[in-house]
Amino acid sequence: MSLQQRLKEFWGQFKATPADSLTHMQDHRPIWLVMVGGALFLILSAIFYFQLFLAMDPCELCVYIRFSQCCIVLAGLIILIDPRNHILKFLGLLLAWYAVIQGWMWSVELMKIHDAAHMVVDETMDFFAAAGDAAGSACSTDPRFPLNLPLDEWLPFEFAPTGGCGEDDWTLLGMNMAHYCIIAYTVFMVCLAPLTFGWVRSLKKLLPLKK
Repeated sequence: MSLQQRLKEFWGQFKATPADSLTHMQDHRPIWLVMVGGALFLILSAIFYFQLFLAMDPCELCVYIRFSQCCIVLAGLIILIDPRNHILKFLGLLLAWYAVIQGWMWSVELMKIHDAAHMVVDETMDFFAAAGDAAGSACSTDPRFPLNLPLDEWLPFEFAPTGGCGEDDWTLLGMNMAHYCIIAYTVFMVCLAPLTFGWVRSLKKLLPLKK
């Protein structure tokens, strides 16, 4: 059976029984491999394209975002050990949701700082009033990772902030890195929510039925 036929068959089954399809999907490895692959793509793009090729040093928020993407990879790897193990699935989903939500928040903060740093100000404009809280934000070269992990000491090239937040001028289709990170985390949320629903639904099947 060709890939096109398989996709067509899958789509037909999904339209007929979406809840059952989600329950079945989250119970197998391919979908979690996609999640791991997506997060790895973001990490490698940041390191090899932005940091090495474009020589854009990562800022404090950048390395925090990179940390959250590593957590998504780790969450997927935990689930991939055995997607049908509910304890592993719980731990993996808990870590994945933490990473996605925290990464989204860091991306929004970075976007605000970037917008404030690139704001065009004239003599009649109150910069601090227009920029809001982001106007007084500053990046540190001494990051504080969750659980006090010294990632900047263990892996300085990947996690030591050497740039300033909001200083980059890279854009694509009118959006900067922070915008694309927000989009990426939103996609993760949209995909993770139905998979989590499918897992919760599989848990209900284990509960004894009431008479």
